[in-house]
Amino acid sequence: MLCVPVPQIMVLFAVVAGMSALDHGPIFHTQYGDVRGMFVEEGAVVLGLPFGQPPVGELRWKPPKSFTGSWAPGIRDGSVPGPSCPRHGCGPGYLDTHFICPRDHKLSEDCLYLNVFAPRTVLTNSTVKLPVLFWIHGGGYDTGTGSALAYDGRFLANKTNTVVVTTNYRLGALGFLVAGDGEDAATGNYGTMDQVQALKWVQENIGNFGGDKNHVTIFGQSAGSDSVGILMTYNGSADLFEKGMMLSVPFTIYHKSRADAVRLGNHFAEQLNCSHGDIKCIRSKTTAELILAQDKSHNYLTNPFRLFELFVQWGPHFDGDILTEELVDKFAKGQFQKKPFIIGTVSEEAIVYIYGALKGNLSKLELDGAAVAFAHFKAGAVLREYDSPPTSDYRPYLSEAVTDWVWACPTRNVIRNAIAGGESDVWLYVFDHPLSFKHVWGNDSGCNGHVCHGDDVPYVFQNAPLANLSLTPDEQVLADTIAYHYGNFAHTGDPNKPNNHLPRPNLNIPDSLNWPKYNKDNRFPILNMTTPQNTVMQDYRKDKCDFWDKEGMYT
Repeated sequence: MLCVPVPQIMVLFAVVAGMSALDHGPIFHTQYGDVRGMFVEEGAVVLGLPFGQPPVGELRWKPPKSFTGSWAPGIRDGSVPGPSCPRHGCGPGYLDTHFICPRDHKLSEDCLYLNVFAPRTVLTNSTVKLPVLFWIHGGGYDTGTGSALAYDGRFLANKTNTVVVTTNYRLGALGFLVAGDGEDAATGNYGTMDQVQALKWVQENIGNFGGDKNHVTIFGQSAGSDSVGILMTYNGSADLFEKGMMLSVPFTIYHKSRADAVRLGNHFAEQLNCSHGDIKCIRSKTTAELILAQDKSHNYLTNPFRLFELFVQWGPHFDGDILTEELVDKFAKGQFQKKPFIIGTVSEEAIVYIYGALKGNLSKLELDGAAVAFAHFKAGAVLREYDSPPTSDYRPYLSEAVTDWVWACPTRNVIRNAIAGGESDVWLYVFDHPLSFKHVWGNDSGCNGHVCHGDDVPYVFQNAPLANLSLTPDEQVLADTIAYHYGNFAHTGDPNKPNNHLPRPNLNIPDSLNWPKYNKDNRFPILNMTTPQNTVMQDYRKDKCDFWDKEGMYT
């Protein structure tokens, strides 16, 4: 039995009325005690479930420990999200145009919490077991939270007939510091360990919420999709999920070596007036002091030959266990879990970064300088490949080259190597529709009318109504088409094949939908997610990706 029996008329009334947990929300039984969620029109929402012990005090910079507490005989309030992991910004008055801050602006090192979104199916059938979509948020490994409004899973759960889980994980220096020696050393990659711990919680508990632990699909965007790639190449996570979806993996942004991670840790210690590697001194500092030191370290360059590291200052490093090589190399060597996956990018990934960093026009001399700084002795080849007519602003050409180099072409390289390595159930897409609600970009006006990094997320989660926004009719078709494919993939392992044994979600989609597998026999098709409806293209960005493959510049 999943929840306390409620008369059917009460369930229907509550679904319509949107009662809170303080009223007559559904009660779910767990090994820790009962938790009362919220009825919403789309099903049930349960927020703020602890999956690990608070990583504070002596547990700072330690692997997460399973949550073993109990709130019985009381009933836990599942209408309140747990605190989000500390980060810069998101305080009172912060302009959160992307809706990625915690809803209550509460930040704390006690942040190992996750959220569960169950569709109406779970409320009406206490024996149902639905696939699980496990979301890992992006944010460069130093921002973001699973409880952000942007990742509220109620619509996605109902549209896909799955149980959606969103999770926090430790960020920035608190999640990835490498410092000290011996048993008390900070050895990094704690944020990734938190993701693994949350997946273990799903294995042990998701059945209480109508989920099927044997059918877990992990998916994420940006740093979250990098996390999915890491988990797909880490043997320690092999039993925790069945399939993966990777949205906009920045494959060419390098992970740090241990030596570079130590150098960053030393610089971080200096900002705290601690000696290099003095973990006792570092651990004595307050959260505010740590975040301030992290901010001061933001532009510190550990390796002048790897400028891309500045885009992800904190994050997983090569620890010889969780991460041993760059993901492109792991897939090239066949060292990945042979599991079905969907992978893709948006069409103009780099614009938000290029226009964000360069507020004025970019001259030809500055373009040449950027090429030398990032591509080194291959700068000439890159400039010849992306030769452009004379113009007053070369930012569009730089954005095109960086989009190909960091996202589109290594993504093609990875999916082709996955096929060569023995996994044929793979699908490739490019998302190609600019947001119609332009104000969400705030000061990043360069993205207006363009398809920037992250533009696909609002269509995946369909959360516009929660932000008092609305999709156009064509955008609703696009969003529902994504839900159709992602939901099918979660249920059957094929984005084209529904589960005919369960109720079909009500989706506004075209009559005929087809997303061919990515392979040579199909002439390497890519699904172009766009409006008014999706199309299938062959060999997307072939000439440019052939160039980057030949130059071998992904790692």
